[in-house]
Amino acid sequence: MTPTAPNKTIILQERDRSLIHMLTEEFRILSREQIGELFPMGSTARLNFRLKQLRDGGYLSSRQLSGLGAAIKRGYYLGPRATELFSDPTEKRLVETIRHQAAQLSESGLAHRLLVDSVHIRFLTAARDYTNYKLLTWVDQYSPWWKGVRDYGVPVQPDGYGEYLMLMYFESLFTFFVEVDRGTERGEAIQNKIDRYIEYADSGLYERQFAAPFFRVLLITTSVRRLEGLLATIEAKTDKLFWVTTWDRFRQAKLLDPYWQRPRRKGFYSLS
Repeated sequence: MTPTAPNKTIILQERDRSLIHMLTEEFRILSREQIGELFPMGSTARLNFRLKQLRDGGYLSSRQLSGLGAAIKRGYYLGPRATELFSDPTEKRLVETIRHQAAQLSESGLAHRLLVDSVHIRFLTAARDYTNYKLLTWVDQYSPWWKGVRDYGVPVQPDGYGEYLMLMYFESLFTFFVEVDRGTERGEAIQNKIDRYIEYADSGLYERQFAAPFFRVLLITTSVRRLEGLLATIEAKTDKLFWVTTWDRFRQAKLLDPYWQRPRRKGFYSLS
């Protein structure tokens, strides 16, 4: 069968250009739901139509994420014409590299990457709900920055790092590492990760390297039972650093609602 030629008549909107740049700079592959969170279009039908136009036009490609038959979910990544939005030859080569990487991501790692990206999107879009909130920094899981910080002695490879500001009567800076736990790590591996964060906090390196007095570790896990087990492990070592919640709580609440639990403390806490 002869492949259908791309529809070259599509006129890109600013929203389309922003999506392509995000898939190059901050993400690699996004689900329809994630794209809808980043760029609300009013209805699922309208979003589906625009994604089909971009795919038919060659600016996006797609691959199956999960499901069968009509329930198939697809992920969207850079298409063959995405390079047209970049003039620098180095940037064009980078776009091609990222495009091929997204097409070849293993299914086993893809679910984790999408969860981490959903956390990123929540922090990125929270300013719609909070006028006094401002995301200053997000270092995503794809960034080469991690190699540099490891060379400077950071002993962990988290899923993300972020900094946000709460603009009130005074400015409050909050810095954090993100860990998305899918329940696949057990026993010694988890304890080693917790120990590395505690040792890093106690060493004073973070304050010197990031010019901030402290950091949080935001740990998002699969279930209440898993959360309770993680809290018990953490509580045996420290009552600081760690903020733990489930994915369902994180997904269903607004970013700064009180749904986080902390070691050796009762109740739920807000990130504000």
